Amino acid sequence: MTPRRAVLLPMLFLLLGALSASPAGAADGRHPVLMVSIDGLRPDVVLQADKHGQKIPVLRGLLREGSYAQAVINVNPTVTNPNHTTLVTGVLPAEHGIYNNRPFAPTEKGGAGYSAYSQIKAQTLWGAAKAAGLTTASLFWPVTGGASDIDFNPREGSDEDDAKIADDAVALIETKRPDLLTVHFVSLDHEAHKHGADSVEARAVLERIDTALGRVIAAQRKADPDSVVVVASDHGFADLSHTINLNVALVEAGFITVDAAGGVQSWTAFVWYVGGSAMVVLRDPADAATRDRLSDLLRKLAKDPANGIERVYARAEIAGLGLAPEAEMVVALKTGYRMGTALEGPLLASASGGGHGAFSTRTVRPDMRSAFFMTGPGVAAGQNLGVIDMRQIAPTVARALGVLLPAARSPALAKGYR
Repeated sequence: MTPRRAVLLPMLFLLLGALSASPAGAADGRHPVLMVSIDGLRPDVVLQADKHGQKIPVLRGLLREGSYAQAVINVNPTVTNPNHTTLVTGVLPAEHGIYNNRPFAPTEKGGAGYSAYSQIKAQTLWGAAKAAGLTTASLFWPVTGGASDIDFNPREGSDEDDAKIADDAVALIETKRPDLLTVHFVSLDHEAHKHGADSVEARAVLERIDTALGRVIAAQRKADPDSVVVVASDHGFADLSHTINLNVALVEAGFITVDAAGGVQSWTAFVWYVGGSAMVVLRDPADAATRDRLSDLLRKLAKDPANGIERVYARAEIAGLGLAPEAEMVVALKTGYRMGTALEGPLLASASGGGHGAFSTRTVRPDMRSAFFMTGPGVAAGQNLGVIDMRQIAPTVARALGVLLPAARSPALAKGYR
């Protein structure tokens, strides 16, 4: 053997050993994963189900069978699309590119929401699974239109038909045997918006989802008893009493010009609707005079308690939170308030039902926090994980799948799956 081959062979053996080993952060072995999102599910509704009058035996059973979070610190803005994308990427909106439910488009009335998978800039769990040779499937998960990484991605029918969604999920499990199946139930969110977070209607829908969830979990466990089951949500909810139309104030102050049809003709500053908060955008980020004048206006509005403005955050104060790069300021609203989208009419109006989208951190607006439950091989039973970061969920799922998700830099949940 030549000296060169004597050096190369040990290096080759080391390389082969590294390739055959489990991916970094992965548990020994590889488990199919069923990941279910219940849009708008608050953790306390499950943790204190009796208090909320909820008959949800499947969700309550997850507390005994596996590990769960006391609460999940989600990403801002606390709305569906950014948080669902964080659930499958493990990174902030500034990294995955889904900054709100809808892209910023001030001249469009009710513009299209983020829906195309190609709009996501970070690697997803589906992409990581696909790269590892695994089979992927999804039902109604947000921002998955045209997803090349999802082998089976039916999107026909109503996203509010929970029984049909369960039927389709069971059929996928039985006929396609996906290694990763993601399922999104959105009807709770819709009812909570219409009637309130703790309304009779919202409670009834959650009980219906609980039944559907039980069928899907049973099918998954029958197909593969070694499956890992994850149930999560994207945000919490709060009941509403008032709407504040911030852009009405900007029109009156001359930052926005309205055309004859009631649309935006021109603008130097605009408030980007979120819900319980708002992101403020300057047409020219270098226009210091407009920034200062706008800041003065918003802080003046905040001084009147009737307007429901908790605080106006400047760019320096929100740096590092992963918000859209256009966000010059964030207007955080008090509990019970949401932003309206009107350009004309009264600044304030009454509101009912429920909402989310409030600016939320570890210390601010805990009602926006979401839920997390996990069961399966290696998952500790009855384990309260405390308060976790949403960015930990994707790497935890990746480890269960035995795949790499290097962009997700937050640590996997050591106590949730080991």
